[in-house]
Amino acid sequence: MVSVGLLTGLAPLTHAQDCNSDGILDAQQISTQGLVAQYFPNLTWSGTPVARVDLGGAGSFDLNSANGWTLPAGIPEDNFTVRWTGGLIFNQSGLFQFKVSHDDGCWFYLDGVLLGGFESNGEHTFPATPMQINAGVHWLQVKFRENTGAQNIRVSRKVSTTTTWSVIANSNFVAGIDANGNGVLDICEGADCNGTFVPDSVEIAQNPSLDCNANLVLDQCESAAIDCDQNGIPDSCEAGLAGLVGSYYATDDFSGPVVARRLDANGPLGLDFNVTDQSGGNTWQPSDVPTDYFSVRWTGQLNIPVTGNYYFQMQSDDTATMRVDTTLLFSSYTGSTERGPFLLTAGVHLVQYDLREFGGDQRMRVRVRMAETGPWDALPGSWYRTRVDLNSNGASDLCEFGDCDDNKVPDNIQLAQGGPDCNGNGKLDACDIAVGAPDCNGNGAIDTCESTVNGLYGRYFTAIGGSDPADPLRPGTLLSKRFDAKIDFNGGNWFPDGVPDNDVIAIWTGALLTPNESGVYEFHTDTDDGCRLYVDNALIIDRWLGGQGTGFATKTLQGQTTYSIRMEFHEGAGEQRASLRWLLPSQQGGSPAICPSSALRVATPDCNQNGQPDDCDIANGTLPNPGDGIPIPCATAPCPGDFNRDGVVTGTDLGVLLGAWGASGGDLNGDGVTNGTDLGILLGQWGTCN
Repeated sequence: MVSVGLLTGLAPLTHAQDCNSDGILDAQQISTQGLVAQYFPNLTWSGTPVARVDLGGAGSFDLNSANGWTLPAGIPEDNFTVRWTGGLIFNQSGLFQFKVSHDDGCWFYLDGVLLGGFESNGEHTFPATPMQINAGVHWLQVKFRENTGAQNIRVSRKVSTTTTWSVIANSNFVAGIDANGNGVLDICEGADCNGTFVPDSVEIAQNPSLDCNANLVLDQCESAAIDCDQNGIPDSCEAGLAGLVGSYYATDDFSGPVVARRLDANGPLGLDFNVTDQSGGNTWQPSDVPTDYFSVRWTGQLNIPVTGNYYFQMQSDDTATMRVDTTLLFSSYTGSTERGPFLLTAGVHLVQYDLREFGGDQRMRVRVRMAETGPWDALPGSWYRTRVDLNSNGASDLCEFGDCDDNKVPDNIQLAQGGPDCNGNGKLDACDIAVGAPDCNGNGAIDTCESTVNGLYGRYFTAIGGSDPADPLRPGTLLSKRFDAKIDFNGGNWFPDGVPDNDVIAIWTGALLTPNESGVYEFHTDTDDGCRLYVDNALIIDRWLGGQGTGFATKTLQGQTTYSIRMEFHEGAGEQRASLRWLLPSQQGGSPAICPSSALRVATPDCNQNGQPDDCDIANGTLPNPGDGIPIPCATAPCPGDFNRDGVVTGTDLGVLLGAWGASGGDLNGDGVTNGTDLGILLGQWGTCN
């Protein structure tokens, strides 16, 4: 190995000295034997690397910690990554294959194309069929990841005219390519808009389909003037284009930037990805996406041929969801999940599929049928379009109507599907709030018309504490908030983006509007794991520390009356399931139905009747903060010692306080500690709450 361009103690290299910012002087890189090596002290090729030139002397691409491969200063022996880039010389044209032996992960790119990618250590040959490569210098990138244990990587090649594999000699590598000999690296003379270490012009020459409008700009890098919805497909190429746009993330929860975008599901089988053998490098995701712990969101237009009931099947590994327009149709855990019927009208709809891959196999298949039983058919690519154009005027709805809340759903679709526009100005409430409409409690509903918005306001927290009264199970850090039209979630992957799968608390607050029926209402919950339900300030279902299961309660309510409602849900581990059903007085003895969005309002109580929601009073200090920033139902405000919220302070509540002595679980005065002051408050409230 030869270190070139590592000028210790000098100022950082300028752009004139290092035009491609790889940490190596351009003048020393051009025509220098070897490959530019960038070492990262992490497993993600992120941050500032330590740069040098490797493979610069005698020998071959056979690096092994046991035979002299030394790491740069500052790079640990475990949990590091390397990226080698430069040119690979082919002295003859022919049909070639490559072989890598490595510990641990290895990815091999030639002229910007991933030929082989392997998460686990081993020896792998690729491509399966020898590929034609012309004589000359070709752009090479090799990525290596070391987890723990041995550190080694060996790269060989073989031309079809021989049966002998040859480890690639160092003399076949060049650190910097200057094909026209003008003293400037080729990578700096042209664009590399996608960061593949290959000039865009080379990628386009290798694969013209990457530049569908032939303007010498990669489709994925076009400006908004050419690709108005920024989906990676120029507008001029999108008319009638079948398939879906897949946006890939290098995380398993859609957090961070989109690392790759491409056209998927455009064949006769639609979404039909299945990999059960990672060790063979048989991955279907783009090259910059890891084999495990990634997520992908497919979006586009779904063309339903005839109005009717449709049944869908998703085969996924791991969790997946399907949304049509703005409605979550169903979720799927690992395996095969079938749902239906769903009544869909003929015509065009927005569709979104989400997949989260954690480990093991990688699978996403969608099937459809119109009968309750019978064979499943592939949902073909001809039913999909990459451009969402519900009014069929040839323009993308995202571009025509905008996406003011940046959720990738055109505003016209959200409004048509009942998205909140409480003041009737043709704009989503969230967008009005963004430009100054008042929203004192930050729940996304304009204060002046909060009581008219259907649904409930959901807040999603980390879960802290447990069954110990001294450290009770309670909300921790607020992770996300959103409107939920109703509580009807069955399966995984329905939490907002960025919320983990386990150890989560969701709290929905708002109001319940009864129809024109007075009498006994039934309420049913079905959750995995615990839940609590409050109606009209009273705790009627308490399964907070229980596991999965159902809850049941009755409550006498007046017709055409608004009551406060709050449901708390705790997800420990495993399946994520939460639903709220009810039976009206006239339906007693029947099957409970999901409490509909039309019966729910996001408005929060106004216990002190000052014209502001209680959570606004909490924010400005008018009402005490009960601990999670959400108002406890009004009846509990004057009765702070009523821990079980049954309307009476008794020995049961005293036991809770004493069990939390010295901790925070029985704190009534807000000082964070349960002590004698809190005991005095509780005893002063003894008996029926006022």
